[in-house]
Amino acid sequence: MKHKVKYDLVLFSILAVLAFLPMLQEKTGWFKVEPLEGVFSTTPSPVFSKESYQSGQYQRQLEAYLSEHFGFREPVIRLYNQYLWDCYRKTYVEEIAPGRDNWLYYQQSVNDYYGVEMYRWQPDAETALVAFDLEAQRMEKLRGVLKDYGIEFLMFMAPEKGFLYPEHLPRRTVDTTTVNAREYYAAKFDEMGFPYIEMTRWFLALKEADTLPFSLMSQSGAHWGFSSVVAADSLLKLMGSLSGEALPKLVIGPYHESADSTQQGDCDLEMNLNLLRPLPRPYDRLIDAEVSIEADSTVRKPNVLFVGNSFLWRMHHYIPFDELFTSSEYWFYNSTAYYGKGYAQQANVGDLDMLEKLLDADYIVWFTTGNQMYKMSYAFVESALMQLCLSKERRDEVLIQLIDSLIVADIPDVSDCESLRHAYWEKANELILLNPEQYFPELAGEDIPESRNPRIDEVLTIKEIRKDSVWMATLDCQTVIQNAPLERVLCMEAQNLLNGRALLRDMEDVPLRKAFVEWRVRQMEKFIQASPELLESMKAKAQRNGKPLEEQLHTDAGWMVHHELENEGFAFPEPKEMQLTLLRDAFLQSPAYDSLVESIARELRSRSNVMQQLGEKAARNGKSLEEQLNDDALWLANEKLKKGEAGPTLD
Repeated sequence: MKHKVKYDLVLFSILAVLAFLPMLQEKTGWFKVEPLEGVFSTTPSPVFSKESYQSGQYQRQLEAYLSEHFGFREPVIRLYNQYLWDCYRKTYVEEIAPGRDNWLYYQQSVNDYYGVEMYRWQPDAETALVAFDLEAQRMEKLRGVLKDYGIEFLMFMAPEKGFLYPEHLPRRTVDTTTVNAREYYAAKFDEMGFPYIEMTRWFLALKEADTLPFSLMSQSGAHWGFSSVVAADSLLKLMGSLSGEALPKLVIGPYHESADSTQQGDCDLEMNLNLLRPLPRPYDRLIDAEVSIEADSTVRKPNVLFVGNSFLWRMHHYIPFDELFTSSEYWFYNSTAYYGKGYAQQANVGDLDMLEKLLDADYIVWFTTGNQMYKMSYAFVESALMQLCLSKERRDEVLIQLIDSLIVADIPDVSDCESLRHAYWEKANELILLNPEQYFPELAGEDIPESRNPRIDEVLTIKEIRKDSVWMATLDCQTVIQNAPLERVLCMEAQNLLNGRALLRDMEDVPLRKAFVEWRVRQMEKFIQASPELLESMKAKAQRNGKPLEEQLHTDAGWMVHHELENEGFAFPEPKEMQLTLLRDAFLQSPAYDSLVESIARELRSRSNVMQQLGEKAARNGKSLEEQLNDDALWLANEKLKKGEAGPTLD
């Protein structure tokens, strides 16, 4: 009986631990678990209220939250995924298509091989051919326009895994009635003479030769690995041949086995399966090597704009783009722009000055794969053509007309279209991008458009100004004098140059005037801070604008000083006077000024009659003798500065 009770206690203890351990893990996170791969939308913790509880909303939100945050959720999901894979070769990740022999494919690549990807974007082959022809024609037009400004536009087609390794694909029937976008564009570009690289054909030849020490694509990945370096070398050679320039060369060091972090990128599909154990990959030869850049004084490092899909990320992983190019940007699906060192910064493409970005580039590369080409150019080509060939006023005029027509079509008796325009903007913009030639006759026809955005001259002028470091340093000073950001000052200078006006660069004593304006702004800040009424107003304004008080104070002080500078009667003091003002201001902040005040205070203390007068003055002003003494010493020190009896001089 005792043994039975003991067994019952042990069993109860085990069950209690199993029941409460997930709760303990959820609250404490004591046990480290491997996080799940992929993109997830998390449910926020619900906020309890009487209304939400009575309506049942709180319970539903709590249930959703707990299902995502219970302890040991990650290993439980991995265990279930492993069960599905081992028993049924099944996954709930819709983008992943399990192949034969533990190979994994991107679902769109499988669809493309079997001829059905076209149906996701086009209803039939005839419609697809019309769309492909029109897009190729637009690309040729864009290339022609960009060529006028010395910019090369070309296309790069990364390899498709389904066509490269079809022997491991899941077995399906090929639809022979459709059109393959990659093959059609390649044939069309050959006919047009449009520059491009098609990597699938070349990689098939490399696979057949089997001379490379590494896999062209991983068994369990959607993208390429080190083979992207070989492709990048070919891309650089094509770019150089188009412009006739010598571009940097890639130098590949000794091969070695890939690090785990690199292999995870090469095997991205497997990572997204979230299994308990890795898949066997007997076909993989995953290697790595250091890639360096060879460039001497005869080589030019270009500015490059890439527009395309995720295949560029692996190329960027292996190759130091920051050393290869003077600058480069990556417009991911023409939606998010990555730029800066290591592409660490990002912005929405729609928020950028597209015209300036286009004209700043030496090369623009449409970077894609065959299964992505059914989506055309993600509206990049259409947007670029409109930016280069049409003024903003022309584009806005047509857009507003289209928006108003859509509103009237939906609401025939509408009396005020203007209040509804924002709601229809996206729809109207999509219609224009689908068929810009319908709305802008300037873009229609087979010839390269002759119309140009009049702002191009300004953008190109700014591009030349940026090349002059001395000029740019002067304009940087002008940002303070003009109380304007650098981009605005550059536009002002470009217009000065284009219209034959006096240049900001040639203004006399620019650095000195900048320092003088900064001093005036500091004085204005002190003036505002010294006024309780103005300071309270500034605090309220900062709160309304969601800014720190210091930032709002500096902004308003700058505006007030700039308003003073814009008055017709204003003139900068003579250079010597500005220098003296700035030197005196620096003196006021220095220990020498403190020493001057102290010496005057000592002299005052040594005179009994003066101290008696200061005592009477302090009593009248409600101050202590020391406070009055310090105030008078400061006043006398400043008087000496004004008269030139102390402090810096220009003699």
